[in-house]
Amino acid sequence: MPNEKKVKELMIPLEDYPHIPYWFSLRQAMAIVREAAIKFEGQFEPRAVLVFDEKYQLMGILTLRDIIKGLEPRFLHETALVKADPSLAVMIGEFFGPGLKEASQKPVSEVMSPIKVTIQGNDPIAKAIFLMIKENVGLMPVIQDQKVSGMIRLSDLFKEISDLVLGE
Repeated sequence: MPNEKKVKELMIPLEDYPHIPYWFSLRQAMAIVREAAIKFEGQFEPRAVLVFDEKYQLMGILTLRDIIKGLEPRFLHETALVKADPSLAVMIGEFFGPGLKEASQKPVSEVMSPIKVTIQGNDPIAKAIFLMIKENVGLMPVIQDQKVSGMIRLSDLFKEISDLVLGE
């Protein structure tokens, strides 16, 4: 039953989950994500990177969406022009070229997202499911002894539930 299993039993340990310091560039973060995808191929596909400060305190999360938004040209960011003319999206291919490498030098701290919610390792997975649905997140940092010990993903929780429903 989901109430019996603990979050720490399903989490990806921090040492296996990509994480970086806040001063890394978007380019460095992209390299870390690709490295992790190769290293853990068939086990999990990283969709985000945890961002820490010098004292190893969690500062935020850098999603693939954050990285791509950080690379897009400034004038395409949520302007009335882009909202009024969605065909400008076709032009993105042209504009992602020249300044792309320059934009990739931006520090991740400029584009990372705040952590919306965390969970304790000893909490039941039912609580994790509730929090993820309530906060509309696909993954959450797992805290043990006031430190990040890993990440729990909605896909892992879904597998657990589907095993129950399908009787596997």
